[in-house]
Amino acid sequence: MHQATEVYSKEFDHVYLGLSATIKQRIETRIRDLGSRLESYPHMRLQGRNEFKLRVGDYRIIYEFDIPRNEIYLIAMGHRREVYK
Repeated sequence: MHQATEVYSKEFDHVYLGLSATIKQRIETRIRDLGSRLESYPHMRLQGRNEFKLRVGDYRIIYEFDIPRNEIYLIAMGHRREVYK
């Protein structure tokens, strides 16, 4: 399967732009990994919600995906203490 298309929310972009280059690189690597194996990736659903989380060190990425359209919707991102509020 081809790499999934990534769709970024304004909230995700806002947080992402404020991060250090090393954290950005780690996040990009994890998102690429997720996008390259979208169907077989071990998605972790958020309790009581229809969204999923991706752990990158102390940061969490909240996302949804659409396998037929091969898209990942990156909704939010933040430090693990703050992102779920």
